[in-house]
Order: sequence, then structure tokens, then C-alpha cells
Amino acid sequence: MKIENKSLREAYALLENATPLGCADCGLACGAVCCTDKTGDSMELFPYEKELFSSLDGFEVVDGEVPLVKCNGSCSREQRPLACRIYPLFPLVVNEDGEDKIRVIYDPRASHACPLASERVRLDRRFLRAVRRAGKYLLKDSQTADYLKKTSEFLKELIELEYKLNS
Repeated sequence: MKIENKSLREAYALLENATPLGCADCGLACGAVCCTDKTGDSMELFPYEKELFSSLDGFEVVDGEVPLVKCNGSCSREQRPLACRIYPLFPLVVNEDGEDKIRVIYDPRASHACPLASERVRLDRRFLRAVRRAGKYLLKDSQTADYLKKTSEFLKELIELEYKLNS
């Protein structure tokens, strides 16, 4: 898979071998529920990924405001989209003292499917660092930075709503 965009290429490289549980394949612990969930879930594609996945066997790209990708339930680690590589986390953009910074959070959208997210399991520090560094690389490109910021605002609203509903 040839990735033209430098920020995306760097993010992919950082996350190539990083996994939430370190050396272990977290999919073995839950039966790869994130890949086999039958609820019709799909993953959002980051900017520049639509072109990559449109021509790959085993993937279906669904167009929309944000393109989505559906897979057949299994793929090689090298062909996973960025959303799968960072799952169940998200590099949230926060503005501190006028500067955009990355804070890695459990993606609240993952809590319905991923036991790691729903049970708030302590994840491998190398994975957390890789997701944070990938977020920093993605902030260097205007299109991926815009996507991160927009998604971060949505996730902040979702977290606030969940808090209010559970209070």
C-alpha cells in the first residue's frame, strides 16, 4: 500500500506493530469483536485513505460527508485503516494556551463493542505513545488536522452527553 501523504504515512508507520496490549493480539481476548461485530459498523476513513481503500480487495468504501470503510471481517495488519490501528482510542485535539495538543482518550464510540474500552483496561504505554505521536503527525497536515479537530469536537459533545445522562 503506497501512501502519498507524509503525515498519514508517518502515522501508519508508528502504528504498524503497536497494539493495545503490547505483544498480545487483543483480538484473541474478545474474538476480534471489532472486526466481526454484526451491527453494520464501519470505520471512518481519515483524509487521503479513501483512495487507498477504494481499490483493495476485502474492503468496501461508503461515500458520505466522511467516507466509511467496511471490511469482510479479516484483513492483514498492513492493510488496516488508521481508525483500526488506533482502536479503541482517539487522538483528541485540545487547545491549551492557544496551541493545539493531542490527548489520547478511549473513543466513546468503541465502548459498545470493545471490552478494552467498556472496562477501561490499562493499555500498553507504547501503544498510547504511538497513538499520541501519530496524532501529532496528523496535526501537521491541514486536511487531517481539520478532520481531527472536527471529530474531537463531536467526541467532546458525546462525552458530555453521556456524562449528563449518567448523572
